[in-house]
Amino acid sequence: MDQMKIAAGARSERAAATLGVHTDKGTQKTLAFHQQRVYDLLQSGKKYSAADISVALRLSDPRSCIRDLRAKGIDILDEWVPSEHGSRFKRYYLEGGVE
Repeated sequence: MDQMKIAAGARSERAAATLGVHTDKGTQKTLAFHQQRVYDLLQSGKKYSAADISVALRLSDPRSCIRDLRAKGIDILDEWVPSEHGSRFKRYYLEGGVE
């Protein structure tokens, strides 16, 4: 019989990929693959909008990763920024980052 082949880089390969991150409390949090990617990007010290993160990491909605990271106790800060078209958006960053 034919066996089902899984495409390289498919979700099933990364579903179990969990990485650890040390928090200020000295405990280690386990992060999912995309959460770790967002966390690593924010550790660069810059401030990123959701659109910036989407482009840099090719994620459709990084806000869900940010929500999950916050739920795990990682202190991701944000600030509202007015856009040139009259609306506003958030920029996300980690404390102690470079402006």
